[in-house]
Amino acid sequence: MLKKVLIALAATALVTLGATATAGAGGDIYAPKDCTKPKVEPKRITLACADDNILLKRLGWNEWNADKVKGQGKLLVNDCDPNCASGTFDKYAVKVTLLNIRTYTCGGQSLPMYRRAHVRFTDEAPPQQNQYRSFKLECDS
Repeated sequence: MLKKVLIALAATALVTLGATATAGAGGDIYAPKDCTKPKVEPKRITLACADDNILLKRLGWNEWNADKVKGQGKLLVNDCDPNCASGTFDKYAVKVTLLNIRTYTCGGQSLPMYRRAHVRFTDEAPPQQNQYRSFKLECDS
């Protein structure tokens, strides 16, 4: 009986160690701050790399270096009225989850990075809110 308990404990320890290794044991996990620079616990993340018209700002994180990290901040969306160059940014309070850790090249470095952001509005939401719920996090090499 003791042997079975020890085997079960060892198996649990191996599974736990494997999950920790995925979450960045021995190093930090990054997110692409502005589509060109990797950053640990960024306060800002650009979500529309081509034109910088959608971004997260004033980010605060409850934790970091886990398989999923949660935080809160503001989603800024350019209203592009009368055009995107002259538009203003509408701000929305959001909760953010970063997940999908992959090794990715960002800023010339190959690093473990969160590759997806999920957004949940905590108050007012933009008219086309469903298109602002999930983003692939990009970074130019």
